Amino acid sequence: MKSKSPPKGTSSNTQRARADRVKAELPITLGNHSGKIRDISATGIYFEIPEEKKLGSQVNFVIDLTTPGGPLQVQCTGQVVRVQNADGKFGIAVKITNSELK
Repeated sequence: MKSKSPPKGTSSNTQRARADRVKAELPITLGNHSGKIRDISATGIYFEIPEEKKLGSQVNFVIDLTTPGGPLQVQCTGQVVRVQNADGKFGIAVKITNSELK
């Protein structure tokens, strides 16, 4: 019996699937710099800060959230996968490698 190949564009022959992204405007802190998150997913984040980060570098950052149960911090580590100039700031895309709720 001859097997059929899946049609082009299906998940088995497209590039790796990306996690669903959610647009957000949340504060983010990287060391001494504060910025604003533009979108976030389970595996990555895109934010704008006033300082450029090196492509491929590891970054540590904190996301402060306000929840009905009180303030919550998400402490993350990730790898910079894209850097772009964004209206006098730097747009940084990071693949999240570790996160912890505090």
